[in-house]
Amino acid sequence: MEISSDVLRAAAADPASPAWQAVWEQSCHQGTCDPASAVLLPWLATTIRAFVDAQRETPLALAGFIAVDATDADRARYAGEIEALHELAVDRLPRASDDSAFVYLLQSILGFEGDEIWGKELDHLNDGEVDVHCPECDEEILLDLTDDSEIMLGLSSELAERLHAEAVRAGREAVAAGLTRLFGRLVCPECGASFDVAENLAGASYP
Repeated sequence: MEISSDVLRAAAADPASPAWQAVWEQSCHQGTCDPASAVLLPWLATTIRAFVDAQRETPLALAGFIAVDATDADRARYAGEIEALHELAVDRLPRASDDSAFVYLLQSILGFEGDEIWGKELDHLNDGEVDVHCPECDEEILLDLTDDSEIMLGLSSELAERLHAEAVRAGREAVAAGLTRLFGRLVCPECGASFDVAENLAGASYP
C-alpha cells in the first residue's frame, strides 16, 4: 500500500477534501484494511488533532478500522499514536454530530482497544439490520435492529452494558435501544432454538 504525499497533504489540509476518499480506498476494502496501512496511524493522529469538532469523526472511524486490522507488532510500534487517537475519540463521543457518528466513534474506540469483533461489527446499528444463522438448523434470519418484536431485549455481556451506558449517558436513546436488540436473544422461528444475537453474529463473522 502506498498513498502519494500529495494525497496526504490534500487530506490533511481539508477534512472535506476528496483526497480522503482516496485514502479510504487505498487503505481499506470491503470492511478490511490492509495491515500495511498501519503506517498511516502517526499521520492520522497528527492530522485529526489539527481538526476540530465534527471534522474529526470520519477520520477517526478510518483510524479505528486501520488500528483493529494492524498486526500485533504494528499495534505495539504505534501504541502511542493509537492511545492518542483513542483519547480523541473518547473526547468527541459525547458531542457526536448524530446517532450514526456516535456509533462509528464507539466502534473506533473499540478498534483502538483491539476488539477485533466489535471494532468492525458495531456499525450494524447504523444499518438497522443484521443477518444471523440459527446455530441449530442454520436458518438465515434477517433482524430489524430498530423495531423487531421477536428479539428478547437484553445486554448479554459486560461490553454490552458498557456500550449501553455510554449511549444513555450521551442521550442517544435510539442507539441504546438498538444495543438491547443487538445484544438480546432470539428464538428461531423455524426450530425454536434460543440464542444470543451478538454471539451468533460474532461467530458467523469470525468462524
